[in-house]
Amino acid sequence: MPGYRRYFQDNDVVFITLVTDQRNPWLSGHRDKRHFLSCLRETKRRQAFRHFAHVVLDDHFHWLVQALEGESVSELVRELKLTVFHRRRALGWPCQGLWQSRFYDHIIRDEHDFCRHMDYIHYNPVRHGYVVLARQWRWSSFHTWVARGRYSHCWGSREPDGPGEAGEPG
Repeated sequence: MPGYRRYFQDNDVVFITLVTDQRNPWLSGHRDKRHFLSCLRETKRRQAFRHFAHVVLDDHFHWLVQALEGESVSELVRELKLTVFHRRRALGWPCQGLWQSRFYDHIIRDEHDFCRHMDYIHYNPVRHGYVVLARQWRWSSFHTWVARGRYSHCWGSREPDGPGEAGEPG
């Protein structure tokens, strides 16, 4: 197996994409999305990280995160995947082939890059045709950022300027 290298430094903010195995849409139901977000909260209780933004779609998850206190982003992703697996198994739900073995990462370079990725995350359900406005998708952190004044309630009816890096997975 090739040795993949990740060049995170302490306190880097990182954009992560986790994709389901073979793009199987096992996250398509409301129950599965609620369960996944519950696993994300459980991971947050056990691991030290700052959670900036997320969106859960039917076959992938985007996350803007910062590992803290010597934690690594790779360890956060591993813990999240394991939490999902173990909790699904405890409920008697299917557990085989949940995730692709690797994940996409992008280290955020500056404030502009952070904002572009935040927009990319929150616009993603519109881009994929699930909704017409970002606010219609309840499986993201968009509503939290509206409450903080980052977005207006009607943001996301059209593609934002500079939505993420070229070549980022869907």
